Parts: sequence; structure tokens; C-alpha cells
Amino acid sequence: MPTISQLPSASSVSAADEIPISQDGAAKATSIGALLASVQPVIIVASPSLLGRASLGSGGPEQIDIGVGISLASGTLVADGLDHAAFPLAPSLSSAIDLVISNQGSPMLMQSSLLRGLFSAGQNVAIDPNGVISTTATVTSTVQPGNSIDELQLVTGLAAQDLVAVNHSGTDFAIPYNNFIAGVTIDQAQAAGPAGDTDTIWAAQGSNVMASQTFSAIWLWIANKLSTYKAPVVEITTNTNLDTTVHNGRILICSQPITLTPLINNMGNGFQCTIINASSGNVTLGSGFVSSSGSPVLASWQSAALSCAAYSGGTIAFAAMPTVASATAVPGQPTGLSASSTTTTSITVYWQAATSGGVIASYIVQFRPTGTTSWSTSAPVVGATTNQITGLQAATSYDIAVAAQNSAGVGAASTILTAATAGVVQPAPPPQVSGVAATPTSSSTVQLSWSVQTGSAAATSFTVQYKVTGTLGWTASVTGMTGTGGGLSGLQAATSYDFSVIGVNSAGAGPVSATVTAVTLAASASVTSINWNLLPSGTYTHDSGTVGINAQVSPASSPIQFGFSLSAVTPPSSWTAAVHVNSNLWGNYVPTPATAGTWYVWAEGLDGSAPTVCTTAFLVQ
Repeated sequence: MPTISQLPSASSVSAADEIPISQDGAAKATSIGALLASVQPVIIVASPSLLGRASLGSGGPEQIDIGVGISLASGTLVADGLDHAAFPLAPSLSSAIDLVISNQGSPMLMQSSLLRGLFSAGQNVAIDPNGVISTTATVTSTVQPGNSIDELQLVTGLAAQDLVAVNHSGTDFAIPYNNFIAGVTIDQAQAAGPAGDTDTIWAAQGSNVMASQTFSAIWLWIANKLSTYKAPVVEITTNTNLDTTVHNGRILICSQPITLTPLINNMGNGFQCTIINASSGNVTLGSGFVSSSGSPVLASWQSAALSCAAYSGGTIAFAAMPTVASATAVPGQPTGLSASSTTTTSITVYWQAATSGGVIASYIVQFRPTGTTSWSTSAPVVGATTNQITGLQAATSYDIAVAAQNSAGVGAASTILTAATAGVVQPAPPPQVSGVAATPTSSSTVQLSWSVQTGSAAATSFTVQYKVTGTLGWTASVTGMTGTGGGLSGLQAATSYDFSVIGVNSAGAGPVSATVTAVTLAASASVTSINWNLLPSGTYTHDSGTVGINAQVSPASSPIQFGFSLSAVTPPSSWTAAVHVNSNLWGNYVPTPATAGTWYVWAEGLDGSAPTVCTTAFLVQ
């Protein structure tokens, strides 16, 4: 019998083809169709899918769709809740609504009203059957009904959150202590009537406990203090612009012959002060004053009352001057004639005013070479007790006398003084500069000053040399400086510098001064804009007095500095730091330029920011 591998292959298979089978131990034949009649055919469906019977009657498995809210993963059906998204929203939660809950894994329905059972009311809290939560304030104490309030337990202090019991419209409430003591603010209070002695205000006397005080008691206290009040005294030695912040209500002692100029805008309505001329010359009231005597001159040891007042005709600066009597007698004899500051061509003389006779209008100074009889006379000297006689011969002795005069005539001449001019000598180098001081005025500038030099060998110019402290050798210098000081710019902020000064004249340079040290200011906030407020007006005398300037600055707290330049393009070489007046207003009195010409006002931040020039120039003569 051939094996299965020896049989020929069938070209095709049909249901009628027969194959051998073993049935009850006997070999039999059956067709392929009969053999497969009870076998499940191959099922091909998309994944994931379910198979089942969705139709009636006999038949094979059928595909069942998976709806929203159910997902099939690894043969397991899982509820994913996506079907809830389509549920309608409940507008509110009422006690009739049922909630779906899980009770230890078993799904159940629960009325929403049962949720209240999860909560209980605490102290001073109540929950009613409708679910409304409310609070109640209670005051607990050991005081029995009918006892007084002073039997309550005392506390030593109250905190803002402590509660105070109040009855509002017949209902008891509690209010926090910080709200209870707030009271009405000043804008909520009703307007008071005219002030009176019985009006009261709050006052704290020795502690933070507030007490009431009457206006009459306050006025009595002020009146008792007035008897001990003393007006401040200010000494003035240079030409000055009057300003309310410095001079109002003061006694001004003028110890030098100076000029006082009114700045009406700065003085303001109601300004008052008293001036006393304690100098040997005249004090002059500058342009803008109205004088009761018609004269702007206040003689030595005379006083005047200055006021600034606004009225229907405008604002005036008024000077109540002493009445000058007509001369009825010639002046007395001047005394104490002396000489100093003698040069090869001049002698400067000083004297004391006559203490007798009529009022002095002027002085006559006479001089002649010693041994001669013909006197020469200088121009009348008005308002001063000193005079420089010029045009003299070198190394020559002179007789000098002084007499006072007025409209009644010339008084007796002083005792004759004999003094000689200096001889012609060869120039010598200047002495060592003394009194050197350095003051930082900004983050990049330092103002230097030194003592004036006198005599034939005095310096005609000065050289300033400087370096960073601790370094070797002078790194920079400025030559040709005149006067008694000047500013150095272009320095580093917050840096220590050493400075020395050398005097120079026609004979050469003198010895180097002692070294001084100064630290420049730290860089300040940069200025973004400067707007002029008060600028120079009129004509000024060179190297005399000061010029008042102020400007509005942004940012308001950024400091600035002022300076003068002969150019509207080139900034000044020296600066004066401004003073904060108020708000965004900065100002100061800047020394009048030392030389005549057409000058421009400049301003900039201390760090050199926002340099600003006023294009309107002012004249210095």
C-alpha cells in the first residue's frame, strides 16, 4: 500500500471529494463538504469590535458596534464617561436632585440633601434645614445678668481683630475694633463754623493717650512764648539778593559796604527784615527798591526796615529809610589816619569818621611831597573811610591829610600823616600759595579755592596740578587760572584726587602749595530735562555779588549745577551746585562773572546729563 507521500497531488479540491476517516474503529470514506459542515468558518472583523447575535433565528456571530462612553481594550469593555459630555447641565443643586455615588464599589443613587449630614455647625455657626449657614456673636463673661459692666474681666490692650458688641437698628451685631475706632475721616466731617476760643482739638501729652485742648489754651501758650522770641541775626559781607528763605524776619548786619537787591518773586508778599549798616561805608539798595527818603543809600550805623507787599497797584519792595536832616554845621575832624598797601605809585590811607559836627557828605583827601607847600586833592570820597592815592613817584615821602565836608562847609583837617611810596625793586617769584581747599561739587567736578596774594611779588596767575590719590607723579595740570579759585571738570565719579597750586608772576613760578585731597561725588540720577524758571535780568557788575537762578528739573529729585559761559555752544569751565528749593525746583546764587562781557547761563545734571543753555544772554560790565 502506497504512503501518503507517494500519492499524486490533486489539482483542485471540491466539497464532493472524499477522504478516509476512522469511525467507530472502522475505516470509512466521507466527503470534504460533509466533514466541514459543522466547522466555524474564519471570521474577519475590524478591531476593536464585538461579535454576538443582534438578529433573530439561527446563524453565525454578528458584529456589534461599541457606543459612546464604552471602550474595548485587550478584550475588556470599560466605561470612559464620554457620554456624560452630552448630558444637560443642572441650573442649581436642589434637595430633590439625585447623585450617582459608589458605595464600596457598588453604584447607588443618593439625594443631594443628604450631603448636609457631612457638616456640623461649630461655635457661633448655625445650619438651617434649607442649608443656610449663619453666624451669631456672643459675649462670654462670668458676670451674671443684672451686674454692671465694670465687673467684666479687664484686658490690657486691644487688637485690630477684636470684636466689639453693637446694636444696629435694634439688632445685635459685632464690629472689629479697627473699624469701631475708625470714625469719620476729615473729608466726611461736616464743616465747622468760625473758630472760637472754646473749639477743641486732639492733643497727646506725654503719652499716646489723646486728650482735648481748647484754642484759648493754645493761644495762651503761644503768647507766653512770644516774650522770649528773638529774631535771627544774619551777617552779610557780599552783595546779596534778598530771598524769603534766608532773610525774612531776620536782622541783617551788613559788615561791609555792599548792595542789597530785591528778588520780589522770591521775597513774596509780607516779607519783612531789618538791616543795620555796621560797615565804615554805605549800604546801597539795588534796583527795584522804593525808598521812603528817595535815596537808595544807607549811611554807616544807620538802619532801615525792608518790606515786600502786594496791593492793587502791584508788588513793591519798600525801604523805610532814616530821615536825613539838612546840614546845619560843618563836620568834625577825622581821626586815626593811617597808611597801608603802599606801592611804587600809590598809597592807600584809612581814617575814622568824625564823631562831632554836622552830617558828613564826603571826604577830601589832600597830599603833597614832604617838604613842599602845594597840596593836591583827590576826588571826593563818598560813603567810605578809605582811599587809594595814585600817580605818585616811587621811593618818595608824602604828607597826607583828610577833611570831612557837607553843604555847610569843610571841617577841620586830620593830623598830617607822612608815608613813602615803595622803591622800584626787581620782581621776585610769588610766595607759596596758602589756604588751598578742594570742594567736590559733582561726580566729575571739584571747586578749588586759595588765599589771595598781595604785595609786589603776588602771583598774577596760578597753575593747578592734580592726580588720583596714591599714584606717582602729577598726571594733569591747568594753567593760567586767575583770582582765588576755579573749577576742575572731567574727573571720575567717587574718586579721591590730590591737588596742589603754584603761583606764577613775571619772575616765574613760586613754590608748590601743600597738597589737599577731595573725593568726587557719586554719580547721581541722570537729568532728562531742565526748564528755566528764574534767569538774570538787567546789567551786572563784574566780580561783584551774585546772580539768582532757578530751574525746574525732571526727574524732580535729580540734582543739577549752574554755570556761566561766554559762549552759547561751549559749556562753562566751572560750576555751582544747585540747592533743592521745593518739588522739582532747584536754584542758587551764582557768583557774578569776574570779567565783563556777554554771558550765557548753563545748567546740567551733576553727572553732566542734559546740558542746557539759555539762549538769551545777559550783560556784565
